[in-house]
Amino acid sequence: MTASDTAPVLEIHDLDVRFDTPDGEVHAVKAVNLDIKPGECVGIVGESGSGKSQLFLAATGLLAANGRVTGKLRYRGEDILGLPARKLNRIRGSKITMIFQDPLTCLTPHMRVGDQIIEALRTHHAVSQTEAEQRALATLELVRIADAKRRLTQYPHELSGGMRQRVMIAMATICDPDLLIADEPTTALDVTVQAQILEIMRDLQQEKKTSIALISHDMGVIAGMCDRVMVMRHGEFVETGTAEDI
Repeated sequence: MTASDTAPVLEIHDLDVRFDTPDGEVHAVKAVNLDIKPGECVGIVGESGSGKSQLFLAATGLLAANGRVTGKLRYRGEDILGLPARKLNRIRGSKITMIFQDPLTCLTPHMRVGDQIIEALRTHHAVSQTEAEQRALATLELVRIADAKRRLTQYPHELSGGMRQRVMIAMATICDPDLLIADEPTTALDVTVQAQILEIMRDLQQEKKTSIALISHDMGVIAGMCDRVMVMRHGEFVETGTAEDI
């Protein structure tokens, strides 16, 4: 085993996030420290407004315009905080990807599902249209979408909530990322579909050695998925440990 196999995929040190608002400054994340190892699933749990999502939006350079972030942020040892958008985009969407809570608002409504998945791949990899189509089909099958070939030609509104979430997972994983950030990926789904989505993510973690940061307020979801759990309150980690300990 080499040093690169055990070195953290993502290192967050003293990360601080503040927002300027008409009512004054909001201190959303307070000097947080977190390392995520290869193949590890880390759960970030906390009530709404605790800073969970803002932590990782800051880590991916997706903060709102009124946000300010300081601290250190390294991907595979490279400092990525403050990188120009052009350089950050080589990592974001390829090596570090994100699944958001509501896939219907994240998918482009007037584009076919297949075109959106293909675009995610061809933006980061020099592959032909034919190869991209083949990989898109294979990825939809990997996330267990039945009749995947037909689904590629459909629009997001033609799919169920569970299928749309599978499409988001396909888009996020088609480039074989090192780190998948899942922000409340099962909140709007019924219990059966929720279990299926978590099983897909668990399989991806085991088969592709993808690291996962799972953001949730649901301790049941966290307990079923995560190796390590960080409890967040008022922008700080107040408790850490194994899922069993927490």
